[in-house]
Amino acid sequence: MDTKVKKLNKGQRTILIIAAVCLLPLAAALMFRFVWTPPTVPSLGEAITPKSFPYEHLVDLSGKPLPHPEVADGWLMVFAAPGECDAQCQQTLYLTRQSRTAQGKGSMRLDRLWIITDSAVPPADLRAAHPDLTIARPIAVEKITALGGVNGSPRYIHLVDRRGQVVMRYSDNPEPMKFIKEVGKLIKF
Repeated sequence: MDTKVKKLNKGQRTILIIAAVCLLPLAAALMFRFVWTPPTVPSLGEAITPKSFPYEHLVDLSGKPLPHPEVADGWLMVFAAPGECDAQCQQTLYLTRQSRTAQGKGSMRLDRLWIITDSAVPPADLRAAHPDLTIARPIAVEKITALGGVNGSPRYIHLVDRRGQVVMRYSDNPEPMKFIKEVGKLIKF
């Protein structure tokens, strides 16, 4: 029995090459989706259901309402804690300052806000150490309880996006380098 192998002509080879080039990305995507998935790096913070930041319930230290832009140019890092700032509070404020500074040119897209949850006045030396920090008080403390730091509740660092939505929550003592990198990635959007 004589078997002859039929050779492909030039047009058929071209069609096969085009088909292979078109199907290769699809095959690779299916392989990465179902066969091999890259390891995921867990987020340091907790993504929360976006909710509006309560700008209207905050006043600055002189009693003026805190301005709230509908759409801002940058992100806001919020920390709520008593005015009698203990060592952990000071460390958290320092971390927020360092994470902003570490963004380089992107630091202009990240502002910091300290909400004082009691009637204490922050020490002058602490305020001097953080010149770019906005300090505010709530008109009614119950309006900001979700931000933490009220009546001994856990304190958190919250990130507010450019639309004024609280989107991420971090503990008040995250691992510094990971926190700085994660904030840097988030504010690029």
